[in-house]
Amino acid sequence: MRARYLEMTNPEFEQFLSGNLKGLTPDALGVIKEEIIRRNLDPGVFDSVLAQQQAEEPPFRVYDEEACPVDEDVRIWIERYFQVLLEIFGKENTLGRKVLVPRRSDFPIRYDGSERAAHETLSIVATQMEVPVEQITLDFFEDHLGAITEGSPGGLYWGKGEEGKFEISLVRRKLDDPEGMVAMLAHEIAHIKLLGENRIEENDELLTDLATIFFGLGVFSANAAFKAYYDYKYYGWSQAGYLTQMEWGYALALFAYIRGESQPFWANHLCDNVKADFIQGQNFIANNEEIILV
Repeated sequence: MRARYLEMTNPEFEQFLSGNLKGLTPDALGVIKEEIIRRNLDPGVFDSVLAQQQAEEPPFRVYDEEACPVDEDVRIWIERYFQVLLEIFGKENTLGRKVLVPRRSDFPIRYDGSERAAHETLSIVATQMEVPVEQITLDFFEDHLGAITEGSPGGLYWGKGEEGKFEISLVRRKLDDPEGMVAMLAHEIAHIKLLGENRIEENDELLTDLATIFFGLGVFSANAAFKAYYDYKYYGWSQAGYLTQMEWGYALALFAYIRGESQPFWANHLCDNVKADFIQGQNFIANNEEIILV
């Protein structure tokens, strides 16, 4: 990994360090610390990496069909973030936007693990999110982090390159995971919508994840997060994305509420666990409309 770090510019290395780096080995942490010192970066960057290694597991939750699937403080910040996104992207656009699901009519692509399939997927996702695909450059990287960490970034957003195009990268293992590929591309293009189009000044990964819902791609994001969460829980892999299964379920319930959808067709495409939290979220919202912030 030291050789890979040496190939990175300072902005690229800092972007890498801002991602999900849970589960690093002591040797890997030592290499990162040496590289931070060599580059004369803020020592606080390493403290942030170190803090990720000490993150605690969320407490066990007892299912209650009448309760919100997330804690009260989490419910409030999700709803406040929805207020922000409604202001940014407009309620009318949100109400009328088509929701895409994992079916051939939405993604008429021959998925064979090729870069061609990825570029065709990019075209559909970019169009859905109202970014001209010709303004985006997509490249691919190998999953070198697998040897030193429990998880690694599936995608990266680099901003605008020298040619004035937005640059994003996708890990090659996603080429064999069409739904995960859609989720990852949606997240990186959400960075374009928020940061690249100057709608926010500082990166906010939670807001970025939620933005994919507003562009009709939340089913992919939620399902990808659950699959990775399951893997992390039982096999030691890391969580994909920045929201938990329960947070995705409630956020999608809030999305359906805003759109006046009591039984949206797209909910049938959610994996069972996310769908359970979605339905629980719907029940909570229906019984507590007076406190919902959107």
